[in-house]
Amino acid sequence: MDGLDIVVVGAGIGGLASALALARGANRVTLVERDDAPMPPDAEAAFEWDRTGAPQVRHPHVFLGLARTILRDRFPDVHQALSDLGVEPAPIRGNQGLTLDEATLAVLEADDDLRMLPCRRTTFEWVMRCTVLAEAGIDLVLGHGVAGLELQRATDGPPRVTGVRLEDGTVLAADLVVATTGRRGDVPAWLDAHGITVSETVGDAGVVYFSRFYRCDHDEAFGFRGGFGAGLVAGVIGADAGTYSITAVVDQNDKELRAHLSDSARFDASMRLLPELADVAAADGVPIHPVHCMTGLINRTRSFTNGSGTPLVRGLVACGDAHTCTNPAYGRGQSLALRQATFIADAVAGHDDLLEAARAYEAACDEQVAPWYHFSVLTDQMRAAATGGDRVAAAAGGGDGLAAAFANIGSDPGMMRLLMRVMNLLELPQVLMAKLPEMSAAAPSPPRPRGPKVKRPSRDDLLAVVT
Repeated sequence: MDGLDIVVVGAGIGGLASALALARGANRVTLVERDDAPMPPDAEAAFEWDRTGAPQVRHPHVFLGLARTILRDRFPDVHQALSDLGVEPAPIRGNQGLTLDEATLAVLEADDDLRMLPCRRTTFEWVMRCTVLAEAGIDLVLGHGVAGLELQRATDGPPRVTGVRLEDGTVLAADLVVATTGRRGDVPAWLDAHGITVSETVGDAGVVYFSRFYRCDHDEAFGFRGGFGAGLVAGVIGADAGTYSITAVVDQNDKELRAHLSDSARFDASMRLLPELADVAAADGVPIHPVHCMTGLINRTRSFTNGSGTPLVRGLVACGDAHTCTNPAYGRGQSLALRQATFIADAVAGHDDLLEAARAYEAACDEQVAPWYHFSVLTDQMRAAATGGDRVAAAAGGGDGLAAAFANIGSDPGMMRLLMRVMNLLELPQVLMAKLPEMSAAAPSPPRPRGPKVKRPSRDDLLAVVT
């Protein structure tokens, strides 16, 4: 099925990818974006892009192996444009916080799909927007929000979408509407206005995070790694054009630590206390912006079908956080949005009926996207339980068997590769979980030589820093 009139609502990464994939399937796409900020002249200027509808753009984003392989295989021109800006896949060695033996590193390096893209979201989105603007068949409409859907009742099935109604009252006719309105977009309200209920399950992730970008003139490649101290987990994410970010995740109820990290000077000083970040601190990166805080983090999934899998309406699908939202601290959102964008285009291309296309799309999401929602919820629960004791056992949900399984993964190159493929969304989490009993039953690995004991900061150490 092609030649459809399609409205995509929201020009974030999911919306841009959906518009590109659908237009390249010989459809006519109108991409509607509420923000009316003018297009920056280049990728560096894009870092100051005034995206009021997407405040998270200046926070770090992780473009995992899945995101990179989708670009490589489905959007090679976007992949090449990023490469032309110096955005190249990060090497495995020396990145992703790995300290492994040569045999295991060799196994990981042989799997090229594991290489992430070190890139700021603004750079990524700017390249995607440039590609959309150059694409025949896409009309980008800025400065207009969507107020609701236009529906036509049917006698032989669910209602049919006929278009969207903009906030100024204008109606855009459409055969298909793709909602990519992000975490804050209230797509269920569009259907509720017509007496149709979208069920959703939502839970607070229980954390907030603070992040800051820096620029380093020493041509350092910090890659991806993590560290932790009393009451926080921190991560370094390498990016493009000599930039990198540091993010600290803390319990949302820890008002004392939240107030402390909100101060940019104290944030920097606290990060210098973490031993895993010692080389980053020594590089003396220059801060680009003050520290930013991200709150309201949730896990949420919405069902746009009834109990038998039939779509609630004909001609509406949701993509990205408008469909399934996972705790952004885990960095999965952009990759999943890209995956859903390709699922939508494939479903439309592969079916002669929009109802069946939506059914196929939702089935693909149930198989390939929903597991990450459930895994995110599980991971949040395990993190909340990790209060003292063995951090590995607690992070694995408690229990000597799971602790032993995770301890043995590092000694098995094949299992480490599987773990890294799960972290990069290239394998579903249940594939790894099914292997854990086998790993826990394996003979204990010989102890690895240990270096000097690492001194970690106490809570008092963190709170005492001033500059």
